[in-house]
Formats: sequence, structure tokens, C-alpha cells
Amino acid sequence: MYMKSNCPICRGAILHDLRICEKETIIAGISKREIYRIDVLDTCTPEELARSALYVLADHVYNGISTNELCNILKEKFGVLEQYCCDLVQQLKIELDMYCPDRQHLYYVETRSP
Repeated sequence: MYMKSNCPICRGAILHDLRICEKETIIAGISKREIYRIDVLDTCTPEELARSALYVLADHVYNGISTNELCNILKEKFGVLEQYCCDLVQQLKIELDMYCPDRQHLYYVETRSP
């Protein structure tokens, strides 16, 4: 799961890929969950995550894809929390040369030859 924070040095946005380990105990029919370890697997900028996502998303992104569908793919494939999907979709739009005229679907910018 990716969690957003700020770099302590440059104050820029960074994302941490976290693995949360929890243990569940059931006593007298009551379930109790306890987090016993959190590991930081990776740290990157939103731009770096967007670029690495491009390789995985190449088979999934198409002209006219809905932003909701893209968010679902980001959550499923990358573990991105829903609250960060919009920021990542904006970065992917830039990296993929896409635009969103109706704020619901993404389309590739057509290149015009001279």
C-alpha cells in the first residue's frame, strides 16, 4: 500500500510502499486485530511511481478509459490508496499525453504531422 508524505529534506511529496503486518485473535467470539510491524518496501516520488506504472499499465490503458477504471487498476495493481488516485491519474495524464475533456474519460492527444 502506498502512503503519501513529505520529504524531510526538500519538503516535496514522496510515496512510501508499506507492508502492514497484523495479527488477529478471537477471544470469546470477539475479533481483535493488532498491527505488529510496518515495513517500508520502497520510497519514490509521484513522478517515479507514474513512470514505473506506465510499463504495467501499457496493456490496460486505452483511448477513452474512464478515470474510475484507471483508479481501480491503480488500487489493484499497485496498492495505491483511493485518496491518492486522483494525484496519480493527473501525473499519468502528463506522462501519457492524455486529456480529460469530460472529467470522466481519458483520451490520447493526437499528434499532427506538419
